[in-house]
Amino acid sequence: MKNNPEDKEKMNLRIETRTESPRDASVEFTPGDTKMAYHFKLRDFSSKGLCIMVRKDSKVLKYIKTGDVLSMRYHPDEATANPVSHKTQIKHISEPEFGKQQDHMLVGLLILE
Repeated sequence: MKNNPEDKEKMNLRIETRTESPRDASVEFTPGDTKMAYHFKLRDFSSKGLCIMVRKDSKVLKYIKTGDVLSMRYHPDEATANPVSHKTQIKHISEPEFGKQQDHMLVGLLILE
């Protein structure tokens, strides 16, 4: 197996200490030219961003890629709370640790403004 520098960089993005997200905190966005909004529970936080978990067979993965900047609505507690909109960059789309949620992908998010 090759040592791909890009793979190492993606691994380093997940090394930082993570804090579990507040109960029911979530994010909602409409990627690309789609008309469908996607809503995901926030998984965890670090000083460099947030993370959501997306099923590998989810159509949203066809519409997003690392580096994309999207307008996302953050729901701090529950879906009915007043959401806050932020420009957000997709920092990585990567496999979870071996043995954990193998049917999902981790999507790292960085709030830009």
